[in-house]
Amino acid sequence: MIYGFYFRFYGKFHNSVFSSVLAKLAYMMYCCVFFLKKLRHKRVSVDVNIDDARDIVNGIYPRLDSHPVYENKPIDDNIDLSIVVPVYNYVDIIESNIDSILNQKTEYNYQLIIVDDGSTDGAADVLKKYADNPKVKLIFQKNAGIGAARNTGINNADGKYLMFVDCDDIVHDDIVETLMNKAYSENYDMVMCAHNLSKERKGAIYEIVPNVYPKYNLIGYKNGDEIMNLAGLPWCKAYKREIWNNVRFFPGYWYEDTIIQFLIFMQCKNYAYIPKIEYEYKWYEKNFSHTQGNSANPKSIDTYWLLIEILEQYKKNDMPVDDRLYTLVLRHISTYYYSSVKNLYSKVVEALFVLAKDLYSEYKPNHKVKLPFMLRQVEKSFDNNDIELWKLASCYQ
Repeated sequence: MIYGFYFRFYGKFHNSVFSSVLAKLAYMMYCCVFFLKKLRHKRVSVDVNIDDARDIVNGIYPRLDSHPVYENKPIDDNIDLSIVVPVYNYVDIIESNIDSILNQKTEYNYQLIIVDDGSTDGAADVLKKYADNPKVKLIFQKNAGIGAARNTGINNADGKYLMFVDCDDIVHDDIVETLMNKAYSENYDMVMCAHNLSKERKGAIYEIVPNVYPKYNLIGYKNGDEIMNLAGLPWCKAYKREIWNNVRFFPGYWYEDTIIQFLIFMQCKNYAYIPKIEYEYKWYEKNFSHTQGNSANPKSIDTYWLLIEILEQYKKNDMPVDDRLYTLVLRHISTYYYSSVKNLYSKVVEALFVLAKDLYSEYKPNHKVKLPFMLRQVEKSFDNNDIELWKLASCYQ
């Protein structure tokens, strides 16, 4: 929440210190509202047992049978970066997207892997014009979703580093040079740059919000480093290809970006953030993310099932079950989880609360963990079986 305030103020004043101060003040006022609501809230317990909760959720929207394909090609030392672009439609703007990637001012050798995921509006025909470009690998597949398309790109990547660009966005002409200079400077596992959020309606941009993180964290993560306060989005980042060897997106699920914080960030031993805008994230009225924002859609239950998939893969990868993971789980079973499902039937929300509480019990350490205030409220909601406090604390992070 505090970063949302910060980016809004930064977009108006373009001063990180002033924006940070205003963001902290705004968040303090926001917390005051939380306290007032907490004083007035009435505790409501949920008496659904875990088995019944699973039956309720399964009856509304069961877990998918999702099996990513893992193919890791030998890395070609002559290719510095593989850029994966999953494409589904956007015939009117796909050419500007691809051209922005191919027109890079850089000495680094990069390849562009375009995966057409069964476009139906003529975008595939536009893409065919790039088939003879030596930098381009052009792949066509049946529609399977953006996660599956990204996986196809990963499976065909030859470069030392990997990068994703969404087909409706634009990159600046020096993004490759900027990211790779930094990546090679200290052999970083991941490098991230800043981006603009460009909101467009009826063909015209009506708002641009610069997403440039301040030099220092606005709020401490407490149980890890700054990386967990960075946006868990696949794009505007360059990753070492090898950290994706045992990681893929889970096909068919919404919120596929969730894997980034759990399965990628948690692997990064060293990383860098560059406060320079190199990526234009286009936010259209018809963006798929708007559909995902419909918390009354039963498929929003993907928030839970995908987390289960991720945690199972996390264990398979022998990654550390520590305070940082616990903090991340706690954050996801509150603010991200509840905001996705809050408009489902009350019995379903109650069942999902019970399932969240079960995950809380499974991952909570035996010792006390230092947490931000609002996450302590989430802990309290589970300890007291208080669904109303859970809802409240989930909304005020």
